[in-house]
Amino acid sequence: MSAPRFRPLLLAAAILAAGRPAPAGAAQVPTFRVATWNVENLFDAVVNQPLSYLTGEPKDAEWCAQSWRRWTDARYRTKLERLAWAIDKMKPDAIALQEVENRGVLEDLCATLQKNHGWTFPYIAHEDCTDPRGVDVAVLSRHPISKVDYQPQRGRRGILAATVSVPGGDVVVIANHWKSQLGDAETNIAARTVEAERLRAFLIRLLTDDPNASFVACGDFNEDMDGPAMMAGLQPANDRATALEALRLPLASFRPYNLVGDIPEKERGSYFYARRKIWNTLDGLVVSPRMLLPTAQPGPAWRAGEPAETETVRYPEMRWGREGRPNAFHRVRSYEAGTDGDVVSEENYYGEGYSDHFPVLTVLHRGRPAPARPVPRQVRGETPGAQPVGRGTRAPGK
Repeated sequence: MSAPRFRPLLLAAAILAAGRPAPAGAAQVPTFRVATWNVENLFDAVVNQPLSYLTGEPKDAEWCAQSWRRWTDARYRTKLERLAWAIDKMKPDAIALQEVENRGVLEDLCATLQKNHGWTFPYIAHEDCTDPRGVDVAVLSRHPISKVDYQPQRGRRGILAATVSVPGGDVVVIANHWKSQLGDAETNIAARTVEAERLRAFLIRLLTDDPNASFVACGDFNEDMDGPAMMAGLQPANDRATALEALRLPLASFRPYNLVGDIPEKERGSYFYARRKIWNTLDGLVVSPRMLLPTAQPGPAWRAGEPAETETVRYPEMRWGREGRPNAFHRVRSYEAGTDGDVVSEENYYGEGYSDHFPVLTVLHRGRPAPARPVPRQVRGETPGAQPVGRGTRAPGK
């Protein structure tokens, strides 16, 4: 297999000039900030994707100046600036993104971040998927990414796991974007249940290889933290006490913990469903229950911080309306006064918002590592140090 397409985007001199030391190769760091954000249709204005099996047209056909969206390069660049502003305020060490068109838009976002704010993501993990809308998931990181494991799913966004080599211990950041709620409810719940089961199986494999693995399964799960597919497929605990109690269970029965449960209920909603005027907890950060142990106890290299260190990011500039819903960046219509919405006066205006989702952010802390596991005896004929490469795994140098 080919090596991951990790291309450093920024020079160390630029980082130092911005007043922020380069993270790679530094001494052990005490904290690691992880975020997830559905950035809502981050497309450039160039039609260059393959045909969609649903429409027969390029997947990005609507994202150009000639389409009904009137999408232009200038509007694309403005959206990049808005996203970069918010990401710089969060200052994550790694961020999982959903609804990105391709690697090119990720590189543009990183370049905008560096140019406008000096915040740098030299490392990108991304794979093209077979989603009919042409949207992918990705992970951006300030620390080197040593391995990418991509689990594809036909017609869906696959699971993308990036092993981030942080001084003090690796963190596996796993990007997800499950089936939306558009269409028949039962069909969609069934699809999300399959995706939840796939993620659970992936996490069990991680913990089978290393019971003290540090991971954050991030993403837009497209249903509430206690939704039917979430609970039946992933089987998370939604409070810390339940997650810690589940440590006594065998691995096959483990209960990962969704850190959104740490956020006060009135502040945890990341998506506002306007039709019913209700908040949803579609976006989450799921960790191993062992990552809830106190940092002084032996265990994973990284631990979840105090409950107050997980938040749904709702900067005032990112909110609008009476409910303070996410201020999206999209095409809106203006109507002639006194016409009760019957006469359109303007329909090519883009509100300078951000996304229809709020990001979710947490802070991990270094913990006391567990004793190293004994190295298994070499079997005759094996190559010392060789590791099996599973389906979808990108192994450096292979």
